[in-house]
Amino acid sequence: MNKKTTSDGLLSGVLGAAVFAVFYLLMDIGLVFSLVFAVVAFVGGLFLFQRRRAEVIEKENDLRSSLDAGDKKHSEIRALQRKIRKPTVLSKLKEIDDVVERILVGIKKDPSKLRNARQFLDYFLDATIKILSKYVDISSQNVKDPGIQASLARVEGMLGTIKDAFDAQLAKLLSNDVMDLDSALQTLKQAIEMEGLGKGEEDE
Repeated sequence: MNKKTTSDGLLSGVLGAAVFAVFYLLMDIGLVFSLVFAVVAFVGGLFLFQRRRAEVIEKENDLRSSLDAGDKKHSEIRALQRKIRKPTVLSKLKEIDDVVERILVGIKKDPSKLRNARQFLDYFLDATIKILSKYVDISSQNVKDPGIQASLARVEGMLGTIKDAFDAQLAKLLSNDVMDLDSALQTLKQAIEMEGLGKGEEDE
């Protein structure tokens, strides 16, 4: 039996003893009935304490899983960043990388912020990785076709939108003020979907 289980048992025992004292000593309803109520209180308390502990463990596991996934996606963005040679694009990606790191650090310092960062972690990091992967693949081929160059230019233009949306997410996490985050994220989401790069769509 581990320390946490022992602690639950002790707390439940204290609760059962208190109930017994109230019914037997103060209400004088008899030993048998007082014992029955005490046992019910003990079992009920044990169930409630263990359930609460299980909920806490589940939240801790969820936080750890989300942060591990976020760190992995952050590493993927950095790996893609190292494959880009164009100075203007690289500069924008370094700014995005900095914001992603600050958001992850903010969640680690205050886990309660995870709830407000779900969409960022579960959708926008994935979409950003997909955009950058396609950009790296296409740009590495050095094709001068006007249509391909136009597609690359659109992706480069989207980097500013991504940065703005991530800045809004960071601002919301760092401040108690009401931020117009939904608008920024919706703009980014529309841009991503217009390019056919949203999460859940098949790779080309």
